[in-house]
Amino acid sequence: MNKSLNLRSVDLNLLVFFDALMAERHVTRAANKVAISQSAMSNALGRLRHVFRDELFIRTVRGMEPTPRALELGPAVHAILQQTARL
Repeated sequence: MNKSLNLRSVDLNLLVFFDALMAERHVTRAANKVAISQSAMSNALGRLRHVFRDELFIRTVRGMEPTPRALELGPAVHAILQQTARL
């Protein structure tokens, strides 16, 4: 399966939201971390799921557990955001 995506069709702010979800593992806390509403974060998660064609995070009693695809993407997304911040 081809995992590549067309960056022209992606809102790169979604990577910031993805990174917050990876760090917090909770929609409301991730939303607070990036200063958006909980509903906006939920909407962003839906868009991320569409872009990456994966659930990415599954709701459990312990919070939002990342899927194997999210775990694969996490370090690269975090590194990209760190490099961008240094610019």
